Amino acid sequence: MNFSSGQSPTPIEFFSKLTTMAVVWICILSIVDRFSRAIASIFWCRPIPIEKACIPSQLPHPNPPGSAIPFDIPLLQATDAQVQAFMEFRGISGRNQRSDKSTLQQVASSSAEYKGWLYQVRTMNWIDDHFRLRKPKLNYPYVGAHWNGWSSFYLETAPHIREMFHSSITVIFEHSINGLLLPILYLCTHNDLFFNLAMYGEVAYMIYTTTLIGVSYITKRDVTIEQMHEAVWPILLIHHIASMIICVGIILIGDNVPKDLICIALLSLLGLTSTLHYVGQILDFSPYSQSNAPYTRLCNHILCLSLQIFFRGIYWIRIVYLSLMHCLETHGTGTATVLAIVLLMFSLFNVDFVKFHVKATEGCWMKIRQDELRKYGKL
Repeated sequence: MNFSSGQSPTPIEFFSKLTTMAVVWICILSIVDRFSRAIASIFWCRPIPIEKACIPSQLPHPNPPGSAIPFDIPLLQATDAQVQAFMEFRGISGRNQRSDKSTLQQVASSSAEYKGWLYQVRTMNWIDDHFRLRKPKLNYPYVGAHWNGWSSFYLETAPHIREMFHSSITVIFEHSINGLLLPILYLCTHNDLFFNLAMYGEVAYMIYTTTLIGVSYITKRDVTIEQMHEAVWPILLIHHIASMIICVGIILIGDNVPKDLICIALLSLLGLTSTLHYVGQILDFSPYSQSNAPYTRLCNHILCLSLQIFFRGIYWIRIVYLSLMHCLETHGTGTATVLAIVLLMFSLFNVDFVKFHVKATEGCWMKIRQDELRKYGKL
């Protein structure tokens, strides 16, 4: 099986290579996922220090859209009645014995778990309101400040958010290979091996992730790679199908495609902007989130937004123009029309993507300003 050939493949060669890459990428993604979970269980699951934990005075704790409302009672300062009330609310068996550190540790862990669950509810509601219901002027859900940094971060993270965190790592890995490393290697060497590995790898990945979305629809159970809210699945399907059409067309055409332009497009859309989007998602869930490190998060927002505007806005126009002109000159009006429709789908996706990052960056800056005003008693 030769991945170095620049010629258009026969149907048997195409499906043989595609099957091989699908098996390879399914195995790689599984390994990456298992590795990230192992890292989490080893390094991010330390017990919550009792002296850093808090419990809420009001049960259930208020959970309005937007920023988290901090739990207001330090655990070591809570009365017996307050601790007992929280234990009963959370279904912790036994009676409160303040001298029993194991009981307090159990309360601290349960409080961290409850805090994470509240954030998960706000996040899922926001995604549904934004992507499905299209509600305007929504308050972005910010995770509460983590009590013990990375050491206990996983314990403060609810199950679905954990899945989104690990899926982000998996997607970033795939994007970094097919959208960053392989295109750069091709641009530096012009060896068709790297170009073909990127193309077949991306098609295999898109088929795999699209299939999982379809299975999720059928079974009513989320088995997607992205682990996003169901409201996002239609957008992902449109994106993945459009990507598959373009990549399959590129493979079947063979040598008569502008490979440098295609690699630049991969770098722009996959290797840089999409990867940074998922990096931002990881930051949102982590101790580098808005509540913990606001200016770190703001810098990421600004960098990501700048690249989104340039590559998915300004430079995207050039990519579309050059692609259509090349297709029109070499393959005729029919193929160019199909390409134009697919690129239009991508353009609509890009517009939505850029708008999302504009709002996210604005929200990040406004929250920093509000927090500073509140800190100095001016709000």
